[in-house]
Amino acid sequence: MEIDDRYWVMDYGDKDEMHFYRKTDTYFSGKTSSQNVDLVELPAIGQTLIINGELQSALNDEYIYHEALVHPACVLNPKLEEVLIIGGGEGATLREVLKYSSVRSVTMVDIDRELVGLFSQTLSSWHKGSFKNKKAKLVFQDGRKYLEESQEKYDAILLDLPSYFPDRAKTEPDPIQNLYSKQFYSICAARLKKGGVLVTQASELTPTDWKGHALIRRTLSQHFNSVISYSTFVPSFYTNWGFLLASQDIDLEKVDSSKIDKWISKKKVGSKLAFFDGTTFVGMRVLSKELRKNISRKGNVILDDPFAISRLRK
Repeated sequence: MEIDDRYWVMDYGDKDEMHFYRKTDTYFSGKTSSQNVDLVELPAIGQTLIINGELQSALNDEYIYHEALVHPACVLNPKLEEVLIIGGGEGATLREVLKYSSVRSVTMVDIDRELVGLFSQTLSSWHKGSFKNKKAKLVFQDGRKYLEESQEKYDAILLDLPSYFPDRAKTEPDPIQNLYSKQFYSICAARLKKGGVLVTQASELTPTDWKGHALIRRTLSQHFNSVISYSTFVPSFYTNWGFLLASQDIDLEKVDSSKIDKWISKKKVGSKLAFFDGTTFVGMRVLSKELRKNISRKGNVILDDPFAISRLRK
């Protein structure tokens, strides 16, 4: 079967699965020094951002992913003032954090200055002007290197990173591995204030695709006392997407819908949220018996890629 890429976009899942979307327009197609970028119109999901051939975000449902990523971590900290985002180049994660009036500063660290510059010009529907907010500080650097060199501490650390694929890492060096490793999470734990919370996107989470999520969960659990999994269906991803929430000081298992709604009300962000509230949080936490068992299995953890680390420190 031949697919004409002038009219169709292929979203590659793995060697056994892929999805196709009809394309009606291309707003931008180009590359930075390190990444290929396409902004296209896909009628099924709206204006869509594609990086290195992989679908990243779609206008019609990006709020689901970004609210699911940001708000569980942000509402749980009663004193949310200093926030760190690693990744999140399109600015939507930054947009969500800035909904909290208590926030004094948000540091967003992204390795690709060209990409963020492009997004600031072309993705206004995503970032809503957040790059120009006085509370926002943009740092163009590898996120791992930034944390190693900085002594700043944060109330919340949000990791909005490209996905880590263990199978790819076996065949070629993958710098993203060092932003999911045991050593990296140790640094993150040291950069959180008391009561701080970390959240990371954590791959697909379904009864048939859970191993990548479980690997990240085991790794994160090496340095945090409380780690919970949650997921939500993201239509443009065509699957349930997993997230991990971690804290040294908060027993996350005891957080229920009433507590979430109470904190949302206290922080006065409820009217600004389309997706997230206490009921949604509880729903995202509901995983099947088999899935809970599988992601809790013992096993290996992610370690630094020595080759990528040596290049980073040159």
